[in-house]
Amino acid sequence: MRGVAWVLAVTAVVGAGLYLLLARRGRDDDRRLSADLGAAVDRGTFADLGRAQAIGRRLVLFDGRNREAAAALAFADAMLAVDYGAETAGEALHVLAGAGLAEGTAPDDGPGAMAAAARLLARLRGGDAAGTLKAAAVTAAGTPDVPYPLYALGRARARAGDLPGAARALEAAIVAAPGFTAARLAWAEARLDLGDPQGARAALAAVLEQAPTDPRALLLLDEVSAALDQPGPPALEAACRPVGRPPPFIAAACALARAGRARRAGDRKAARAQAEAAARLISDHPRLLGRTAVLLAQLGAVDQAAALLARARRLAAPQTPALAWAEAAVALGRGRTPTPPEGARPDDPEARLLVARMSLAGGGLAALQAALAALGSTAIQADADLKTLAALAAHKAGPDDADPLRSYAAGLQADLASDPARAAERLAHALSGHGDACRAAGEYVSALRALKVHPRSEVFAPLRAENAGCVNVERARPRK
Repeated sequence: MRGVAWVLAVTAVVGAGLYLLLARRGRDDDRRLSADLGAAVDRGTFADLGRAQAIGRRLVLFDGRNREAAAALAFADAMLAVDYGAETAGEALHVLAGAGLAEGTAPDDGPGAMAAAARLLARLRGGDAAGTLKAAAVTAAGTPDVPYPLYALGRARARAGDLPGAARALEAAIVAAPGFTAARLAWAEARLDLGDPQGARAALAAVLEQAPTDPRALLLLDEVSAALDQPGPPALEAACRPVGRPPPFIAAACALARAGRARRAGDRKAARAQAEAAARLISDHPRLLGRTAVLLAQLGAVDQAAALLARARRLAAPQTPALAWAEAAVALGRGRTPTPPEGARPDDPEARLLVARMSLAGGGLAALQAALAALGSTAIQADADLKTLAALAAHKAGPDDADPLRSYAAGLQADLASDPARAAERLAHALSGHGDACRAAGEYVSALRALKVHPRSEVFAPLRAENAGCVNVERARPRK
């Protein structure tokens, strides 16, 4: 009996020691995971946010009342929802509620401030830009040294159309946390939309030094390169071909980048295919929706552009540059004569082309000549469509090929030369597939009437299919 008791005593001691060892190891693992979670959120690249989600979900599953883990997971979810259009805002709010950090919780400590910022971003993702802006200003004023509410304020100001204010809030977030990569990316995005690609490039250089393969940073750098008429970053191709299935935002943004390059190179067919692919993939991200809408409208797919613009309007104010320029592109594509939106102008190839087209529509060749002179020869030589418009402005005849924009330019030249037969022949090739197809239809009808010929209704079928709101569609119907 004495031996059995001894064995039991030894077993108890060993068991207790093993329990304490495992418990301490578990606590050490939790502390390590919590530290990794905090570091991932503080960096905020796309890969970091995915890692933060994985760690945060594990910690919250083990202890749903863990305020630090819940706040960090919710903030990562909310950033993915706002910055990448992910459907993660609901999880953010659910996790916060489970940890006692629901709406009404005071941001009086680190987890409280992060939770408040997560709630603000989730509200912004839901489309309440005005309400989020007011609440974010109050929260950020109460926590001036904490980067997360400042980040939420910057994003809210951007979606409300206040880009200078957004940049200031994001700068304050960067000062509070110099390693907060997400704030630098958002600041670079704001500088791009303010027409400052050089400033954006400096911010992106700092990000890519720490995260050279981050897809969002590379996509923004590609925008910078296009604005400066330079080659895009070589690493973007690999970032746009990730292992496995890429997130919709990344896939759509990559397709849009390819579409822009194809349009500028004169490959209208490839540009249209890639732009339409972006439209199918795109998540609810207003800036990406607006930029895709602009490109689609310039390629003639005006109805698709209008549909994307309608989606974007539910998420951001109409005066945000991406939406304002998309509105102008759709209006111009419908055959109206808009003027360039007030305020900041993105310094990118699509905005340049849109300005040139608006100038031609509103003021004729003299206005087009002035617009092209302001853009400069470097921008013109980097864009096939601008080169076509430059030839038109210089009264130079282009090739008699099937490109619809060149056919439109040739038709206008023939009309100016009082040659309605030549004008009608060229304009017949310009009735779809480019941003000014609606205007081409109006010019075509006028040329035929000068020849006392009635247009055949079926030739306008492609125009009606891609631009049902064209103001010249009714003019194109044969008279009874």
